Amino acid sequence: MTYRDGTRALRGVSLTVEAGERLAVVGASGSGKSTLARAVLGLLPRGARAEGSIRTEGRPGYVAQDPFTACDPLRTVGHHVREAWRAAGLRPPRGAAEAAVAALSLDAAALAEHPHQWSGGMLQRASIAAAGALSPALTVADEPTSALDADLADEVMAALGRSAGALLVITHDLRLAARWASRVAVLCEGGVVETGPADRLLADPRHPHTRALVAALASASGGRAAPQGPALVEARNLARSYGARAAVRDASLTIGPGQVVGVHGRSGSGKSTLLRLLAGLEPPDAGTLRLPERRPGWVMPVFQDARASLDPLWPIWRTITEPLTGLRAAQRRARAVEALASVGLGHLDPRTRPGRLSAGQCQRVAILRAVMAAPALVVADEPTSGLDTVAAGRVAGLLREVAEGERPWWSSATTSTCSAGSATTSTRCATAS
Repeated sequence: MTYRDGTRALRGVSLTVEAGERLAVVGASGSGKSTLARAVLGLLPRGARAEGSIRTEGRPGYVAQDPFTACDPLRTVGHHVREAWRAAGLRPPRGAAEAAVAALSLDAAALAEHPHQWSGGMLQRASIAAAGALSPALTVADEPTSALDADLADEVMAALGRSAGALLVITHDLRLAARWASRVAVLCEGGVVETGPADRLLADPRHPHTRALVAALASASGGRAAPQGPALVEARNLARSYGARAAVRDASLTIGPGQVVGVHGRSGSGKSTLLRLLAGLEPPDAGTLRLPERRPGWVMPVFQDARASLDPLWPIWRTITEPLTGLRAAQRRARAVEALASVGLGHLDPRTRPGRLSAGQCQRVAILRAVMAAPALVVADEPTSGLDTVAAGRVAGLLREVAEGERPWWSSATTSTCSAGSATTSTRCATAS
């Protein structure tokens, strides 16, 4: 499959999903996983050239990778779920949409709300409820658990398995594939390089790309102890509500020098709202937030919906180096190329626009923009949710280096509109997962 701009996304891919089978397609961000899902569903963009053939039994169900993009922002979530029946020419049975979302631990009364009022994980579950509403013979699920905690991810995968005759899961999560897939296909640069039972691939990977993914998974470890010093951020008893819904209640948090603070909780628990409060993007309804300074660029956010946070008309070099207004365009492009290489995106043309990137690639571009500003505080909402184990390790290492004051050599506070203060000031990171 080749896109209009000449990018060849898939190369001779041949896969079969038998009735009742659970097939997981894994691979690095940008390897062609989502393109494969769209090809199966006949959703390739205009101008794309496809070769070969695809045969499916009946109308497949679909769980999109980005639930916000998949939903019409002017329609309610309930309308989106009920569209599963309307698309098949059926009238939604009374109470069926409410029962479908309730089975995934969602409040059926909230179906009257609009997508922006839901968290990414909640909206992802609503999309899964819609995909399985008519028990399709095949469900294609593109990263169906990327915004969910581990327990909820298992619950959702079990629900997908019950509603689908066969399941094709596109995922970067090897642990998820091992738990739920009967067979795994590894995609690398648009081609299938290895297939086999999930347990065999994890225990005895044979292709170098598969071995790299498994090795990165095995080497994942926790963070190191942070140096001590005066607090940079002190939040006391923060509260924030949207109408009658309390998103954050009585939250207190202190972030010190060099710390990487993780905010963990279930989908809809208020993680993203808390990070927006810490970043000063929203005012709290109650409580106090003490920040030592509020100059522009002092805090840089990395939003959960990375694609939507990027200007679709800007080439990625301009986005990444947006803070470096003191440099010429050629210098900024050179910095962007070096930054992209540091997170495994050295193959990308810096003139590429976000619409040509995968979700994981957009995440890394958004992170590079935040780091390029040399901020004192990085607030990152699910910064590695769409990344494979190798890319996630690179990003985690980059954020750790920034937090400990070891800024990437391609990032320079002296040429940025946002300096990080004195040389002894370490960047702090708060991340939600």
